[in-house]
Amino acid sequence: METIGQTPLGEQVYDRIATALLTGQMRPNDKLTIRGLADQLGVSSTPVRDAVKQLTQENVLEHRSPKDVRVPVMSEQTYLEILTIRLSLEGLAAEQAAINASAQQIRDLRRLLDRNEKAIVRRRWAEATQGNQEFHLALSTLAGMPVLQKVLRGLWLQMGPLVACYYDTEPGGLNTQHYVLVDALEARDGAAARRAIEADISLARPAMLDQITRLQARHAADRAA
Repeated sequence: METIGQTPLGEQVYDRIATALLTGQMRPNDKLTIRGLADQLGVSSTPVRDAVKQLTQENVLEHRSPKDVRVPVMSEQTYLEILTIRLSLEGLAAEQAAINASAQQIRDLRRLLDRNEKAIVRRRWAEATQGNQEFHLALSTLAGMPVLQKVLRGLWLQMGPLVACYYDTEPGGLNTQHYVLVDALEARDGAAARRAIEADISLARPAMLDQITRLQARHAADRAA
């Protein structure tokens, strides 16, 4: 993570840690320290402690002890709950984006998608992970629904480290449904846009569950050691 200026600190620190989680710079079961984060960001411990406290309250980080802060290893139950919510809410965002997005916004979304596809072809998985979450969160912007985006961003904060692990497996067809979705937006077909994003989210389900099983087994082994 890049260092940041000294003022204002609170929101900047929170946003930098959140970005690290969204883009896979922090992975499930990673141990974090207040001092270590403060050193990386070039700030004092106080704003980092406040940001970590907020992220813990949002179930994005977890305290195992006063000095042991971790990126959680998501449970299957939590993943399936978030999956169900995302299917509904991201489907809504896609449907409304087909109605409300401007032609320029749709062109910008296609350019974002094309950049992400180039990152995948070049096997730049960190860039691809970031491009993927930007694409998904952009839908609520195109829909003109900022409250919905805030809700979805919270879900993506929890999902980010797991999605990064999924991208490590170099899965194929990552953008197939994204292109179908953009085509639907251009056609102003909300139902088709909803189907595309629902198909995209559902496609990763078996691999994500497999990742959870692997991560939980590794976590159990680490705790037993």
